[in-house]
Amino acid sequence: MDRHPISRRAASVEASGIRRMFELVASMPDPINLSIGQAHFDVPGPVKQAAVAAIESDFSRYTVTQGLPELNRGVLAKLAAREGPAADLSGARSIITAGVSGGLMLGFMALLDPGDEVLVPDPYFTMYPVLARMCSAVPVTYDLYPGRPLDEAALEAAITPRTRLILVNSPSNPTGRTLGDGELRAVGSVAEAHGLVVMSDEIYDEFVYDGPHVSAFGRVPADRLMVLGGWSKTYGMPGWRLGWAVGPDEIVDAMRRMQQFSFVCAPSLVQKAGLAALDVDMSAEIADYRRKRDLLVAGLAGHYEIVPPGGSFYMFPRLPGGLDGDGFLKQALERSLLLVPGKTFSAHDSHFRLSFAADDRVLERGIAALIDIAESVAGG
Repeated sequence: MDRHPISRRAASVEASGIRRMFELVASMPDPINLSIGQAHFDVPGPVKQAAVAAIESDFSRYTVTQGLPELNRGVLAKLAAREGPAADLSGARSIITAGVSGGLMLGFMALLDPGDEVLVPDPYFTMYPVLARMCSAVPVTYDLYPGRPLDEAALEAAITPRTRLILVNSPSNPTGRTLGDGELRAVGSVAEAHGLVVMSDEIYDEFVYDGPHVSAFGRVPADRLMVLGGWSKTYGMPGWRLGWAVGPDEIVDAMRRMQQFSFVCAPSLVQKAGLAALDVDMSAEIADYRRKRDLLVAGLAGHYEIVPPGGSFYMFPRLPGGLDGDGFLKQALERSLLLVPGKTFSAHDSHFRLSFAADDRVLERGIAALIDIAESVAGG
């Protein structure tokens, strides 16, 4: 018998391929890091100052489980102003979570029983299928590869009597894909027809480049919708762990009970910083990321097949010259280039994820290295 037997739940979870990149960064002298999943700019001054003020005033006790009332009111007010009356937020409730990851875990625990199925987009954020399995539920994928429209009939065909939840992520990690009005309405129609809940991860809602953000609010019936968002990406504060979830009272109350016996509450002083962040304009940073996207798309044109991302700070190019993900990663590492193979996010091994959350010097070095790989493959 093992001295320290590990649960089947824990044993089934493999280390993230993304975390491997963090370890490689520490071991390389001057890496070209295009693997990073966090904004490269600093936390805005007013947000830092609010956090410092909270520390200096000894605001270090627990808050109520669902988060500061004024912060929840601020989240709902900001969403109502952005989305307008059609979003039907009048009956919605908000809960402050320990990042969107914490909100996802609470939502899955509140909605899924063992053996239940959750529909997950492929490509997906790596946490989605793992969280489902941690809840003893079954992740079932549906196709959302760049350049392919959401297929309502295929989504419908994936539903079984065990399906409980449809997960959407727009803008997407890892592809940068943004879902349109018709696609989200199709998801809502399928959910309503089968009595399902839609969970919409909108953490990259500010990083939209070719038009306004299209939220699931107002496109999925309000009584079947949970929307998650947060501060991590927009304000460059992923390590601060602050998110929100908005939806029907019954689901939010269940998440509150789950939080009470897990995270307890989101970090108290960070909630004060989040309140200050609601009034900070990040449009200059978003415009700069749009420029970075365009720089990469133009620089790699003719060498890689890329569907330009509509949002987030990722793109998902096709692997060049018939290479698989491992072969491509080997060539990248030989050039001190850090990327994440697409199979980390997908059942398929045909693409790779590239992050443009980096300064221009790093992006220019990355373009040069990527072109060198493509040319060496074409010439070999």
